[in-house]
Amino acid sequence: MLNMNRLNKPEPYVKTLFAILTTLILSLPAYGDEVEVLMVKATQSDGIWNFDVTIHHPDANSGHMMDSIALFSPDEVQLTTADIPMPSIGAKNVTAQLNNIAIPEGVEYIIIRGHCSTDGWTHEGIIIALM
Repeated sequence: MLNMNRLNKPEPYVKTLFAILTTLILSLPAYGDEVEVLMVKATQSDGIWNFDVTIHHPDANSGHMMDSIALFSPDEVQLTTADIPMPSIGAKNVTAQLNNIAIPEGVEYIIIRGHCSTDGWTHEGIIIALM
Protein backbone atom coordinates (compact mmCIF):
# COMPACT_ATOMS: atom_id res chain seq x y z
CA MET A 1 0.00 0.00 0.00
CA LEU A 2 1.21 3.55 -0.82
CA ASN A 3 2.08 5.69 2.21
CA MET A 4 0.95 9.27 1.42
CA ASN A 5 2.75 10.76 4.46
CA ARG A 6 6.07 9.55 3.06
CA LEU A 7 5.47 11.45 -0.23
CA ASN A 8 4.95 14.78 1.55
CA LYS A 9 8.17 14.61 3.60
CA PRO A 10 11.42 14.70 1.62
CA GLU A 11 14.40 12.83 2.98
CA PRO A 12 16.87 15.04 4.95
CA TYR A 13 19.56 14.69 2.27
CA VAL A 14 17.15 16.14 -0.32
CA LYS A 15 16.84 19.35 1.71
CA THR A 16 20.61 19.57 2.06
CA LEU A 17 21.16 18.93 -1.65
CA PHE A 18 18.54 21.55 -2.52
CA ALA A 19 20.26 24.12 -0.25
CA ILE A 20 23.66 23.43 -1.81
CA LEU A 21 22.35 23.68 -5.38
CA THR A 22 20.44 26.88 -4.62
CA THR A 23 23.57 28.47 -3.14
CA LEU A 24 25.66 27.50 -6.16
CA ILE A 25 23.11 28.78 -8.65
CA LEU A 26 22.70 32.11 -6.85
CA SER A 27 26.45 32.63 -6.70
CA LEU A 28 27.00 32.08 -10.45
CA PRO A 29 26.30 35.67 -11.61
CA ALA A 30 29.07 36.98 -9.35
CA TYR A 31 31.60 34.95 -11.30
CA GLY A 32 30.16 35.73 -14.74
CA ASP A 33 30.26 39.53 -14.65
CA GLU A 34 31.68 41.11 -17.79
CA VAL A 35 33.91 44.14 -17.92
CA GLU A 36 31.61 47.15 -17.64
CA VAL A 37 32.38 50.42 -19.44
CA LEU A 38 31.29 53.13 -16.99
CA MET A 39 32.31 56.39 -18.65
CA VAL A 40 33.98 57.63 -21.81
CA LYS A 41 35.48 61.05 -22.46
CA ALA A 42 36.13 61.54 -26.17
CA THR A 43 37.95 64.51 -27.67
CA GLN A 44 38.79 65.20 -31.30
CA SER A 45 41.19 67.57 -32.98
CA ASP A 46 41.98 67.63 -36.70
CA GLY A 47 40.51 64.16 -37.24
CA ILE A 48 42.51 62.54 -34.42
CA TRP A 49 40.60 61.15 -31.43
CA ASN A 50 41.55 60.59 -27.79
CA PHE A 51 39.45 58.49 -25.42
CA ASP A 52 39.60 58.20 -21.63
CA VAL A 53 37.64 55.06 -20.75
CA THR A 54 36.68 54.17 -17.18
CA ILE A 55 35.86 50.51 -16.69
CA HIS A 56 34.95 48.15 -13.88
CA HIS A 57 35.24 44.40 -13.38
CA PRO A 58 35.04 42.34 -10.18
CA ASP A 59 38.49 40.81 -10.64
CA ALA A 60 38.71 37.48 -8.87
CA ASN A 61 42.46 36.79 -9.07
CA SER A 62 45.46 37.17 -11.38
CA GLY A 63 43.96 34.58 -13.72
CA HIS A 64 40.56 36.29 -13.97
CA MET A 65 40.76 40.05 -14.41
CA MET A 66 40.18 42.85 -16.90
CA ASP A 67 43.19 43.25 -19.12
CA SER A 68 42.35 45.54 -22.06
CA ILE A 69 39.84 47.76 -23.85
CA ALA A 70 39.27 48.23 -27.56
CA LEU A 71 37.44 50.37 -30.09
CA PHE A 72 35.35 48.59 -32.70
CA SER A 73 33.77 49.98 -35.87
CA PRO A 74 30.04 49.41 -36.52
CA ASP A 75 30.95 46.38 -38.67
CA GLU A 76 32.92 44.85 -35.73
CA VAL A 77 36.40 45.65 -37.03
CA GLN A 78 38.75 46.20 -34.09
CA LEU A 79 40.33 49.64 -34.62
CA THR A 80 42.72 49.78 -31.66
CA THR A 81 43.41 48.22 -28.27
CA ALA A 82 44.88 49.48 -25.00
CA ASP A 83 46.19 47.22 -22.26
CA ILE A 84 45.03 47.81 -18.69
CA PRO A 85 47.91 48.51 -16.29
CA MET A 86 48.51 45.35 -14.27
CA PRO A 87 47.38 44.37 -11.80
CA SER A 88 43.83 45.66 -11.62
CA ILE A 89 42.95 43.27 -8.79
CA GLY A 90 41.23 45.17 -6.00
CA ALA A 91 40.74 48.31 -8.08
CA LYS A 92 37.17 49.57 -8.05
CA ASN A 93 37.45 51.34 -11.40
CA VAL A 94 40.31 51.73 -13.85
CA THR A 95 40.72 54.48 -16.46
CA ALA A 96 42.66 53.63 -19.59
CA GLN A 97 43.57 55.96 -22.44
CA LEU A 98 43.41 55.41 -26.16
CA ASN A 99 45.28 58.32 -27.75
CA ASN A 100 45.98 59.55 -31.28
CA ILE A 101 43.36 57.34 -32.92
CA ALA A 102 42.51 57.98 -36.56
CA ILE A 103 38.94 56.81 -37.15
CA PRO A 104 38.30 55.85 -40.80
CA GLU A 105 36.23 58.36 -42.75
CA GLY A 106 32.54 57.54 -42.91
CA VAL A 107 32.43 55.80 -39.51
CA GLU A 108 29.56 57.48 -37.64
CA TYR A 109 30.03 55.71 -34.32
CA ILE A 110 32.35 53.34 -32.49
CA ILE A 111 31.78 50.64 -29.92
CA ILE A 112 34.02 50.45 -26.85
CA ARG A 113 34.38 47.08 -25.17
CA GLY A 114 36.35 45.78 -22.23
CA HIS A 115 38.20 42.46 -22.18
CA CYS A 116 38.48 39.97 -19.34
CA SER A 117 41.28 37.39 -19.30
CA THR A 118 38.72 34.63 -18.68
CA ASP A 119 35.45 35.80 -20.27
CA GLY A 120 36.77 37.63 -23.35
CA TRP A 121 35.21 40.77 -24.87
CA THR A 122 32.00 42.24 -23.46
CA HIS A 123 29.05 41.50 -25.70
CA GLU A 124 27.35 44.89 -25.78
CA GLY A 125 29.94 47.54 -25.03
CA ILE A 126 29.07 51.22 -25.19
CA ILE A 127 28.32 53.13 -28.39
CA ILE A 128 29.88 56.55 -28.92
CA ALA A 129 28.54 58.76 -31.72
CA LEU A 130 31.28 60.63 -33.58
CA MET A 131 30.17 64.13 -34.48
